Amino acid sequence: MTWQDMKIGNYIIGIDKPCFIIAEVGMNHNGSFELAEQMIKSAADAGADAVKFQNFKTEDFLSDKKLPITYKYHGKEITEPLWDACKRSEFKREWIPDLKKMCDELGVVFFSTPTSEEGIDDLINSGVEALKNGSDYLTQLPLLRYMGTTGVPVIVSTGMANQQDVDDAVEAVKSGGKSRVVLMHCVSTYPTAIEDLNLNKMVTLMERYNLPVGFSDHTGDFKAAVQAVTLKACMVEKHFTVDKNLPGADQNISCNPEEFNILVREIRDAEKRMGAKNISPAKGEMCHKDQSRIGLVAARDIQAGSVLVTEDVAYRKPALGLLPKQLNDVLGRVASVSISSGEPLRSEQLS
Repeated sequence: MTWQDMKIGNYIIGIDKPCFIIAEVGMNHNGSFELAEQMIKSAADAGADAVKFQNFKTEDFLSDKKLPITYKYHGKEITEPLWDACKRSEFKREWIPDLKKMCDELGVVFFSTPTSEEGIDDLINSGVEALKNGSDYLTQLPLLRYMGTTGVPVIVSTGMANQQDVDDAVEAVKSGGKSRVVLMHCVSTYPTAIEDLNLNKMVTLMERYNLPVGFSDHTGDFKAAVQAVTLKACMVEKHFTVDKNLPGADQNISCNPEEFNILVREIRDAEKRMGAKNISPAKGEMCHKDQSRIGLVAARDIQAGSVLVTEDVAYRKPALGLLPKQLNDVLGRVASVSISSGEPLRSEQLS
């Protein structure tokens, strides 16, 4: 099976398949199960194919309780300990079965970013069909190897990475022996400036690793996400919230339901604009192709038995008979019937 046939839930992930659109709730639930449920419902209504969370324990990745984080809230810059921001937004393991069941009922894929083997096990035991590895964990190769043993696709974000980092991460997942890999081009700045986006990096990732590549968008709008689809992004991830005025580091850079719905529509329209690769008329052109094209017609009345010469032929619309490229098949032929001036020239009229 080629990587184009990779499945996540009922979705086929591939270069010529519909883009898999992920609503990244992340920590925006603020530690509330009810808000997490609301996020899922709103994301499904907005057209998301998947809803992603982050199931972590702050102790898994943070030891310095004074390490600061700065973000905007109600137009003001807020600086607080990252420990506090993460601790109040931890995703409780007992939520997983109920939230996954809700996603199943709504027809969206549930998955998450774990930060420990225990977190991976919690997800796999609940039947998740994909795992996500964050850019901050790109060099956590033991965890990537463990993800690779699960048999579900592993989506690897590449923010802050150099080539060797990505080489190592891809090899780590593959060394697990069971999981397939999707790479996500990502820039780990919030929000990302357009001059830092480097969307062409997606092409390099596809060519170097022969893997499906998506885009995790941290810009302030969704133009980059739509543009990524024209570069064959197999999936797009965008932070999602029900209300940008909620407290939290990621709310301000997230799409609300209305914006996310527009993002989905714009991506689907972009896919339609990309269309097919084959060189052939568009469906809408076929109905008027002959009316618009030039054909061969009689330039004057031609009597039966006459040998056709250049002066007997004109080029006119519509193309109801022979075409200009067939002129050499017309000249020197004998008219088997009389042909009126302006009448389309046809093979059956010539002997």
